[in-house]
Amino acid sequence: MATKKSAPKKKKSPKKRKPKVKLDNKKVMAAAAIMIFVCAVILSVTFMISVPEAQNPSVQKNSRTAVEKQAKPEQKKKTAVQKPAEKAEKTPSAKADVKKKEEQKTETKRTQEKEERKVHPRTEAAVQPKKIKKTETKATPKVEQKTESKAPPKTIAKPTDNPSRFSIPQSKNNARLCFIIDDGGQTTANIRKYTSLPFPIAIAVLPQLAATKECARIVVADRKELMLHQPMQAQNLKMNPGPGAILPDMSLREVYATVSKNLSELGPHVKGFNNHEGSLITCDLNMMGAVLDAAADNKVYFVDSRTSKDTMASFAALERDMKILEREVFIDDIIDRAEMLKQIMRGIDIANKKGKVIMIGHVDKSAKILPTLLSEMYPELKAKGYRLVFPSQLL
Repeated sequence: MATKKSAPKKKKSPKKRKPKVKLDNKKVMAAAAIMIFVCAVILSVTFMISVPEAQNPSVQKNSRTAVEKQAKPEQKKKTAVQKPAEKAEKTPSAKADVKKKEEQKTETKRTQEKEERKVHPRTEAAVQPKKIKKTETKATPKVEQKTESKAPPKTIAKPTDNPSRFSIPQSKNNARLCFIIDDGGQTTANIRKYTSLPFPIAIAVLPQLAATKECARIVVADRKELMLHQPMQAQNLKMNPGPGAILPDMSLREVYATVSKNLSELGPHVKGFNNHEGSLITCDLNMMGAVLDAAADNKVYFVDSRTSKDTMASFAALERDMKILEREVFIDDIIDRAEMLKQIMRGIDIANKKGKVIMIGHVDKSAKILPTLLSEMYPELKAKGYRLVFPSQLL
């Protein structure tokens, strides 16, 4: 028997499964955010529309301005219609009525004021200060005039009462200060600035100049000490010492005669002399001997201005047993107030050590500074015990 062949089994094809849809979380979130934003915009628009116009002040203002603009032309028309009517009404009788009404108003005001014054008497007192003010203003000028007349003595007394402006030290060793002002005789313009100072001072006048005799007269008239400022040749031969000078080619007799002649020109009130320049002549022992002989015979003193450190004047004086004076300080080598004050203070220190000092300035060179500086310092110098003296008082 034939066996049945079994038919081959068909293989079952696998079922096709539908692919699962995978959602992207980022896209989902973005879509949701867009939907929410759209909804918010729609809601806000609807809310703005639903809000009444009364809540928006800007809308109200615009509406009001529009209504007012429409109403203005209507008002203008009404006023234009009323004006002719008013003009028509303004007749003479109407004007008289207006005047009467104004007069009645003024009368009523006056009566009210009178009644108020009666009821409130203080109102009169409130009006009175105006009159008092007028009388006060008239009286004030008299008071001011009195105070002005009394003020100058106070200002004059202050410097003497409280002299502490220059910080001058207290005097020692009976300190004496002597000021000599050189180069007088060129003009009389500045000489009185020094002769008017309220303390002893000496003026040295140059000889044989246009204003020599007049300057000498002013010095004597103002009770200051008159000196001859004797010109002498300097070591710099290019420098001209001026007329009446002692020159290096002169004989001793000529030197003696020159000094005597210049002294006689100034008159009988001359008390002494010093050298103008003279750094060459003062270094010559013989010439200085002739100079001192002329001083002794004319009974005047000599002050060595010490224009050279090698001066022989003191040696010539020793030979003759004669006393001379010497300059310690030049005040105005530098024309400056602070520098001049510095030099004067240096002279004060010398006076406190030695008991005396001679300081020299110049008439025209420092006329704008030195006289006022000395006058300002004088009250304090006096209060601190310093004595201001003539050169003749130092011998």
